[in-house]
Amino acid sequence: MTARTVLLLAVFLCAAPTLYAQVSEAPPEADFNGDDAVDFQDFILFARAFGTGQVLYDLDGDGTVGFGDFVRFARSFGRTGAPIPRVRDIGIPVRSVNWVRLHPGRNDEGRPRVYVTMGQQADNLFVLQVDPETGEFHQFVSPVPRSNYPTATLMSRSGRLYIGSAYAGHLLCFDPRLNALLDLGAINPGAATFPCRMDEDRNGRIWIGSYPGADLTVYDPKTGEFTRYGRMSEVDLYNYPLVAPDGKIACLIRQTRPHVVVFDPSTQKRYLAGPITFKGQGSLTLERRRDGNLYVITSDYGNFLISGNEGIAVATLPGRMPPPTLPDGSTFFFSDASEQINRTLSIRRSFGSVRTFELDYKASGSDIFYIHTGPDGLIYGSSILPLHLFRFNPLSSELIDLGKCSRSAGEAYSMANHQGKLYISSYPAARISVYDPALPYQFGTGPEDNPRDLGRLDDISYRPRSTLAGPMGRVWIASVPDYGRWGGPLAYYDPFTEERKSYKRIAGDASCYTLAHLESQKLIAVGTTISGGSGTRPRVSEATLFLWNYQTEAKAWEGTIERGSAPASVFNALLAGPDGMLYGTVRGRGLDELFVFDPGTRTFTHRLPLPGGRPLDLGLQNGPDGKIYGFTSTLIYSLDPSTRQIEEVLRVDNGIRIAGPILGKEIYFATGAVLRSATIF
Repeated sequence: MTARTVLLLAVFLCAAPTLYAQVSEAPPEADFNGDDAVDFQDFILFARAFGTGQVLYDLDGDGTVGFGDFVRFARSFGRTGAPIPRVRDIGIPVRSVNWVRLHPGRNDEGRPRVYVTMGQQADNLFVLQVDPETGEFHQFVSPVPRSNYPTATLMSRSGRLYIGSAYAGHLLCFDPRLNALLDLGAINPGAATFPCRMDEDRNGRIWIGSYPGADLTVYDPKTGEFTRYGRMSEVDLYNYPLVAPDGKIACLIRQTRPHVVVFDPSTQKRYLAGPITFKGQGSLTLERRRDGNLYVITSDYGNFLISGNEGIAVATLPGRMPPPTLPDGSTFFFSDASEQINRTLSIRRSFGSVRTFELDYKASGSDIFYIHTGPDGLIYGSSILPLHLFRFNPLSSELIDLGKCSRSAGEAYSMANHQGKLYISSYPAARISVYDPALPYQFGTGPEDNPRDLGRLDDISYRPRSTLAGPMGRVWIASVPDYGRWGGPLAYYDPFTEERKSYKRIAGDASCYTLAHLESQKLIAVGTTISGGSGTRPRVSEATLFLWNYQTEAKAWEGTIERGSAPASVFNALLAGPDGMLYGTVRGRGLDELFVFDPGTRTFTHRLPLPGGRPLDLGLQNGPDGKIYGFTSTLIYSLDPSTRQIEEVLRVDNGIRIAGPILGKEIYFATGAVLRSATIF
């Protein structure tokens, strides 16, 4: 026994009786070894952790295991039974950035600078002003609430950097003369929450195209006023404008029917220029080429020069625009961008030499999108934009950003364990990666890499909301489709044969969304959503539940909950319960609810209102006590399968964004960028 342990023991023996008497109802929150009692074994564990930052023993949450924690431990000593649920903030696992763009510019003294725009979730977007000679930089954070993402940027001829911010929908401007990041106002409230692209006309006005209204708005820096022209498409939602040499505005419209519309500001009339394509049937884009003209470039219909109000077919295309440079011809880039780190800025001189600078800017945190218990019994999760895999060890309290795990840079939508490995399904493109926790971490696409990116399942799956391992030794995935498309498939990957198969259109114009394995019936329960890919409007009115016979490759049954005028829009969680029943949650225009489905009779036997908040995606799981536990946006609840009674377990301050697993006595979840847990057993 160490001297520190002996000293703590002496103090403890003197203080414990008084503290115990003061708070006789204190819960056993210091039951570190999980034996349902706070005893001498827990004291030894606590003493060893004293003075460290180990989260498990930091009972007062101040970041250090100190005297305050000692007092709480003493108050709990000798207690038995289940603790009163308490929430702890474990930490922020990933601090990265997104929507990174670099621009050449100058400072208030006219000296060359590199301007970098970066987005994040735990705080607003920011701008870095970097000296390309020394690497010294200044960081400017947006003052506008919800301006997290710099989705459209433009370095104007005046030297001002314009930034379209999502989802605030405000136009920002970094003015080097003032050395400040300014809010110029809302682009078009309600119609322009996500700026898509900006361009400058000959008069210095800034044209902005946005989602969700396929909106076109112009900002005049001379007057400080916006002129809003509204929708450029009655069907699609995204608008990416460029200014033609004659002053007309060519608008690339996406997602369901990509095409180009020319807008004439003088008459406010719109004209179709070039062909209309359909998402999934070739490509169409709009570019400015080296000659300064705009071109519609397609994969199937040839290429077209924007001339006046129309597109004129051309046989050849001019070269692409050269990359932007500093005044001395130097180019600039992040050499670690492929690893989604964006800290190492490289300046390549025109004669070939490269200088690098490490930018120690402050990143506040990347939101968590998914949490899962891995095959090694540790907690794994994914950040969003960019996708980094992280790991938390409850025993050592180690929380680590493992880094890149997929060629998809968005987020992991779901995970599953199979034969000691972790399968990760990621957006965009529903790419599958496999990770063996027993081997060193080295991401890549080769057979020796770990995690290894296995590629896409098919050409339509995009947001793999649920992953299920087991049936027929396969990994099954339910996905929402690509942008502008309908009909999200059910698909599988066979790790043994490497076979991939996708059951397209199995949900019609709806999308497969959630999965559960009904082992006794040898069926997979599949919940759907009415949603298609981003940029579409639903073509079906209600979501369904169907049972998939994976041996015969056919539906065994399909139906839905009868909700009258407020049909279900999504079956957003499914769980095979300990009693053989299927449990799930549905969301829709009416009341969200939990249901019980009997796979034997194929009927919905119970429908139960939830105690508060909206049910979270993938928010149901079996607890060690035989109950089912679920998440809403505000609380954790339990359902007793024997009585069908729902009880509120814990209401969570600041709400719950992401549902997580049960591991030991704790249930894990996330609020924004913070990984959290609650002791509920």
